[in-house]
Amino acid sequence: MINWHQAVKTAIRRLVSDTGSRRFTRQALISREMENIARDTHSKGETPAQTLSRVLQELRDEDFVYFLERGDYLLTDSPVPVDEQDLSVSDLDGLLDRDRLAIGAVDTADPLVLRRCRMGQQRLRTFSLGCYDHMCAFCDVRDERLLVAGHIVRWSDDAAVRGRLDNVICLCRFHDPLFETGYMALDDDYTILKKPGVHSGSIRVNLDTASRFRPPLKHPPAPEYLLEHRRRTGFAS
Repeated sequence: MINWHQAVKTAIRRLVSDTGSRRFTRQALISREMENIARDTHSKGETPAQTLSRVLQELRDEDFVYFLERGDYLLTDSPVPVDEQDLSVSDLDGLLDRDRLAIGAVDTADPLVLRRCRMGQQRLRTFSLGCYDHMCAFCDVRDERLLVAGHIVRWSDDAAVRGRLDNVICLCRFHDPLFETGYMALDDDYTILKKPGVHSGSIRVNLDTASRFRPPLKHPPAPEYLLEHRRRTGFAS
């Protein structure tokens, strides 16, 4: 015998497996799984629907499920591939904020996948810029046409962290290539590290404008990603 919390988790995974979609409704869970939940817990109770609602709220709080804008639920025990679901802007932002959105490679042969992936990438950029108050983390550039969501661990190096906001820094188009190519990096305490012996005057000018790192309002860069970046760019052994 297991408790309701465990039984509902098992029921959700079974329902999602049977339907082939992470999206499900409370009513579908009741009609297809309530008897299984009662069997597993040996306790249907007088108000099983109310108990189910309470457990679903608990599962929302622990990010096992996400309550979609349109009233359905989404299984989020692992990051949701952006190309699998049609999601609203609000839902994409909610999943990004919870580190529950996976953004894979764009398959240009499939228009639907292309649209979903591009929308996910667009929301990642917009959300990242918002976290940094629409300003480069290294300087005073605020023109959004010159701002990008710069990945710490490169897009091509680790697909699993592409949709994580703690792997993204809002950078201007002057500092983004310098960070990407290893002219600068960040220590764990966000001290800016700069490549010594730079002969180009233009590069030195742009490096000099980066005097300090301005942390975001939320989702600060993760130390493990900063370390990986330093190793890749020669700032750490």
